[in-house]
Amino acid sequence: MKTLSAIALSLSMAAFAGCAQATPADIERKQVEAIIADYLMKNPEIVRDALEELDRKVEREAIATVYESIKGDSRNVILGPKDAKVTIIEFFDYNCGFCKRSTDWVGDVMKKHPDDVRVVFKELPILDGRTGTSRMAAKAALAAHKQGKYAEVHFALMEATGLSEERIQKIAKDSGLDMKKFEKDRKSPELDEQLEDALILANRIPALTGTPFFIINDDFLAGANTDRLQAMLDAALEG
Repeated sequence: MKTLSAIALSLSMAAFAGCAQATPADIERKQVEAIIADYLMKNPEIVRDALEELDRKVEREAIATVYESIKGDSRNVILGPKDAKVTIIEFFDYNCGFCKRSTDWVGDVMKKHPDDVRVVFKELPILDGRTGTSRMAAKAALAAHKQGKYAEVHFALMEATGLSEERIQKIAKDSGLDMKKFEKDRKSPELDEQLEDALILANRIPALTGTPFFIINDDFLAGANTDRLQAMLDAALEG
């Protein structure tokens, strides 16, 4: 850097040597501008990285404005201790292929870090218009939660393909649910309201343009890149 500065200073002095009107302040400013311009031209990726980081900063700030509303919803399904060091919030749809790809990672994290990580599951049936079963599956999982069987039904729904009413009922039955209570609970308008509220919150997060979407403490990731998720989790556990 000293060499770069020395070169820039030499060039600047040469450029302004014949300019009797230039003041020391003018020369210093030109020197700084020349150094910055030269450095950016040689390292243009810095501009790209800075813009990307700016975007992420804006998106993190947007998440911060709704974070407590998301995390503090008393209707949330949460697995893991209240005093966990790390909170993972996942928005997902049961018909989302990428959500299914990241499900094993979520399950493994819960097994490996039972005391340090808790997971907030946020059903977001954004594919219902195309599949007709996303909302049905989400309400089935929330109904199962009322019988303490959320995890069993959630992971079974994530493993399943080609969801249908018959398939969802079989998963519920195989999970040991009281089917009479299950059918009553899943028809409750309160579950529709809960899903609508989740959709409203999700719309307030610019970075959430699809599922899955993860928030890990104060950071976030859109998509199912489990390597990046693991790096975020490791950083949060070490922090």
